[in-house]
Amino acid sequence: MAGGIRVLTGFFHTGVVREMILRLKFGGERHLGRELARLALDSWKETPSGDDTIFPVPASRKRLRERGYNQAALLAAAISTETGAKFKDPLIRSSGESQIRVPGAGRAENIHGKFSVSQGTGCDGRLWLIDDVMTTGATITEIVSTLSDAGIHRVQPAVVCFRKISKESIISREVNHAGV
Repeated sequence: MAGGIRVLTGFFHTGVVREMILRLKFGGERHLGRELARLALDSWKETPSGDDTIFPVPASRKRLRERGYNQAALLAAAISTETGAKFKDPLIRSSGESQIRVPGAGRAENIHGKFSVSQGTGCDGRLWLIDDVMTTGATITEIVSTLSDAGIHRVQPAVVCFRKISKESIISREVNHAGV
């Protein structure tokens, strides 16, 4: 759950799946988007149908320049191909600080007001909002609110991994991307 919103998650951000996410995001291994999409589809209790539409969580312009691609868009496109759901990419993210280095308590404030939707965007069935990793759910909550303001209410957020950060977590707060 993120802000009272039911989010489908496939895995905890650990082990092989974590390694695959890091290689996709920071190692340039775009082909892993297809594999992670298949793993997520196999693990979610529900999957998109041909009547549904898939939106990726947008990356900031800075991240797009650095990476050359949006990993959520790669995942969303692969999920679209696997399920027959329509793929659209109408969400726009304004610039600002990345969520990666923002502590959990400040994430909602950091992302507030950062998203907009292109005019005339709609969908027939459910809208599936796809991302690679969810930590606090602040990004998903903000996008669902933005979509609701645009008149889109049947939203099903889904992520490959859930990254729990707490004192008891087995996942370290800082991720070392060296060697990935």
